Amino acid sequence: MSIKVRFWRFVKRNVGHLNCNGGDPTSLADNQQNSTGRVTSRRLTKMVVCLLPMPLLVLLFSTAKDQSAITQISHTAKILCVNSKLAVDPPIADGLIMQKDVRASEWKTFNSTSQKGLTDQRIFFHETSGTNELNFRQCCAVESAAKNNPDRPVQLFLRPLFISCHEHLSSHPSDFFHKPLWLDILSNYPNIEAILLNEDYYFAGTPLQSWYNAGKWRKTEHETVHFSDYIRFLTMHKGGGLYLDMDVLTLRPFQGDKFRNFLSYDGVAMKAVSSSVMHLEVGHWLATGMMRLLAEEYDPLDLGFHGSQAVGSLMHSSCALVRGNPESNTCKDIHLLPSNFFLPFGKMFAEKVNNWRAKSLKGSGVLTKLKNSYGVHTWKSVGNNPADLSNNPSVFGALAQIHCPISVARASEFQN
Repeated sequence: MSIKVRFWRFVKRNVGHLNCNGGDPTSLADNQQNSTGRVTSRRLTKMVVCLLPMPLLVLLFSTAKDQSAITQISHTAKILCVNSKLAVDPPIADGLIMQKDVRASEWKTFNSTSQKGLTDQRIFFHETSGTNELNFRQCCAVESAAKNNPDRPVQLFLRPLFISCHEHLSSHPSDFFHKPLWLDILSNYPNIEAILLNEDYYFAGTPLQSWYNAGKWRKTEHETVHFSDYIRFLTMHKGGGLYLDMDVLTLRPFQGDKFRNFLSYDGVAMKAVSSSVMHLEVGHWLATGMMRLLAEEYDPLDLGFHGSQAVGSLMHSSCALVRGNPESNTCKDIHLLPSNFFLPFGKMFAEKVNNWRAKSLKGSGVLTKLKNSYGVHTWKSVGNNPADLSNNPSVFGALAQIHCPISVARASEFQN
């Protein structure tokens, strides 16, 4: 339909029959209003239509309509910022599956509910900084999980870039390709999916919707940590699976019932339960219970409670778990793995291990511990210095060469 036709339909609908030659029939209501000295909106429109040339009227009408649409988009429409120059429309779904050789406008949608039967087997990560980037350590962690578990789907969830990218975008930003280094590396593994989350949709209708919408977590210095603590249980609730922190290096396949419905201790004393590595099946009460607890007990100033402390509190109240005594656990549908499975080193010790050279540790207790581990929580101590990954690398550097070889080969290309 042409602009001209649309314009005259608008005029007829809002003004009625026009007679620009002087015969201007008005209603009784019009005459009553005119008698008070006020010109009605309808009469004013008739005057404008009759006095202005047709081309100018069409231009004014179309410009006003376009300006209205622009105003509406800038104030109400939401987009997912991939980076400062690339954005996509948010899907009516949990997110979009990012692909390096596919235009952003063609990325497929992702829904947790459509993957039933697969999600209990999946391994998943959350990158919650809002930078939509991975550093070497994070990329290595995801690669190691996929390499050692080729029969398991591995899903990496990323937050959209938390900026306003409207003014930086071209006219068709979603037609661009997105090829960051980490995506190029991880795309070598067919069992990996990188998912750009539509957070508003993801939290909607869940016990954490009110917490998310209230937005107090956005204003705290612990925003990234708190968001990570909360969303891991939401993902567990929506689909189940085995969650790993972004600094957990996988050393071998996760096979057997011991890796189903488990939590892990973070020390040999077995006093604290970790939330950095865990598996829960779809619909498990612990995931639902954790979301309700976190929604009720949110403290913007507390850094640590919403993770391990909250899990330990719920296990104590629901399963009578006593610190240091795993046998006190009365819940038969959740078991606890000793710390040597994933957390053989404490945080301070891990930082020292990163500086120890692998060649000087042959036969030592450190390597013996790692031989009995399925993964190792590096506590963010693994850097991306290429010099640490060659010649005589550190313990973690030597492990990286084995378990994330593509990341290691391109370590010098990482900027962070």
